[in-house]
Amino acid sequence: MARARIEEIASLIWHHESASQGQINIGIVRAVEHFNSLAPRDGAEAMLAKQMAGTHFAALECLRRAAIPNQYQAARSQEFAQATKLMTLYARQLDTLNKHRGKGQQKVTVEYVHVAEGGQAIVGQVNPESGIRAKEGEAQIAYEPNQEVPLVMTKTKTKAARGKR
Repeated sequence: MARARIEEIASLIWHHESASQGQINIGIVRAVEHFNSLAPRDGAEAMLAKQMAGTHFAALECLRRAAIPNQYQAARSQEFAQATKLMTLYARQLDTLNKHRGKGQQKVTVEYVHVAEGGQAIVGQVNPESGIRAKEGEAQIAYEPNQEVPLVMTKTKTKAARGKR
């Protein structure tokens, strides 16, 4: 199984036709090290890690080609453009891997809060170290037990505020 994985990773790495077997082996070892550094935990991660190794080394090859002296600017620009696409792809692959591992940012939207009798609800930002602090000008929300509290509140004028006009 390990041999098949190494052969698959090796097939993703480009090498020049005149490269020696030693140079080819060094490239393969580096690609396998890159794969191992991603520490895939399941089949999906292993497939993605192989793709990432191939993407990484393809981007490096494009950067190497762009650095060749005495070439036309158009050729250099084309290699940089391809390297940029590959590096962007690598970043997306890394984001995918992190999301798969549960490291991606998560956003939770709560639309309604139901407070049972005897319960309490806090609507707003809570700082566990220093307690609750309402921002200046932030509305305080009153509620009754067993009342559904929408998180999107509209401002209403009180009788006292209407009388001051």
